Amino acid sequence: MKRLKVNKKTMYTVLAVVVLSLLLLLLLLNRSGLKVNIEPRNAQVSIDNIPLVVRNNGFASTTLSPGNHILTVESEGYISQIIELNLKRARTSEIEVSLQRIPKPYSISDDATAADNVQFITEGDDFNTVFYFADNASALYKAKFKVNDAGKIETIYNLPISNPPLSGIEDIIWSPKKDASIHKKNKTAYYFDFKKYNFVNQEEVKYGDNIGDIVFSPDDSKIAYYFAPASGEKSLVFANKDNTDITRVANLNDANIKNPYLNFSPSSEWIIVIPRNDNTQENKIFLFNAYTRSFKEVSDAGNNLEAKFSPDGSKIIYSTYSDDPANPVKSIVSIMDANGENKKSLDLRAEIGKIDWFEGSNDKVVVATWDEEKKTESVFVYDVIKKQNEGLFIELPEKKVVKEIISPRNGNLIYYIANDQFYIVSLAD
Repeated sequence: MKRLKVNKKTMYTVLAVVVLSLLLLLLLLNRSGLKVNIEPRNAQVSIDNIPLVVRNNGFASTTLSPGNHILTVESEGYISQIIELNLKRARTSEIEVSLQRIPKPYSISDDATAADNVQFITEGDDFNTVFYFADNASALYKAKFKVNDAGKIETIYNLPISNPPLSGIEDIIWSPKKDASIHKKNKTAYYFDFKKYNFVNQEEVKYGDNIGDIVFSPDDSKIAYYFAPASGEKSLVFANKDNTDITRVANLNDANIKNPYLNFSPSSEWIIVIPRNDNTQENKIFLFNAYTRSFKEVSDAGNNLEAKFSPDGSKIIYSTYSDDPANPVKSIVSIMDANGENKKSLDLRAEIGKIDWFEGSNDKVVVATWDEEKKTESVFVYDVIKKQNEGLFIELPEKKVVKEIISPRNGNLIYYIANDQFYIVSLAD
């Protein structure tokens, strides 16, 4: 019997082919495919911040390692999309992304029912309703809007709910039920009951003198305020709606707290207290428990300015003074758990008064602040967990400066005031 003689060169070649085939198979099994169809077709696409080539037909493809990746699709004039992907081994995923145009802000100055010099805006008591102060600081208004089938904002009504003229108002604190408001005039506060919009019976009643910050509890059970008469007393006071039932719940002289910023938690259990002492290093963040009447320090650093709870009360977003000669915004924003733990900077220069939780979210905020790159104000949505913009970005015209902004939980609109004019942005798909 003849033995089969195998050429060593042939054997090595076959072996090499087998090994290479196995390696190629392993490589293919350890890769994932991704195909993306985008609209508009000239949008920019990137994976994990690495740009992809987009063909003229709006199609892009690539291979990646299995697992988690971040897909970003953006185009000028459109709301960007940031999508978290979990790609499976040896599979190809296909994704269609259609960007929405950035909505053009609607101004009520274009409406026949327009009011001038708008300020002190707050969320209303119905879907897409707001209250505000206008007509050269003389009247309170209630307005309701809707987004029509064409995606345009329309005014359903925009009516005064007070009998003009009101005057001298420096700040308005709205009641939780939106049936009354407190008007600050220097150090004097006035209580104004809307009387179900019965103009004849409406009256601005003096609430008290020597009052600093003043806030309604969200459950509408009490009003808290800073009381500092000429005698030298400095107290945190709880009172009823006509200030006849007064309880001094904290001696702020003992706590070394002067003229504090106040803000209630959604549960009405806690009050954020931030001193405005001359020594700014003393301006730490304290929480005052409305039930135990005790303070808890939740920040060990000073120079804090303002703060507010997240809608579920689990987090506190706060601002700290920080001077940057190149930026007109003199505060940086940070976030922490409500117990003071897990503090982190949001890498964001803004004022708390120009930040609101986005549609009741506990993870996203809508922000109006100075854009260093574009040298103008902008409005955008910011994810406080990922520390990044979330697509919506509105660049304001030159010299337009936002004073207030709200994103109500009960609605699909963003409202902001810039240069005393009232603007609305639709978030409806």
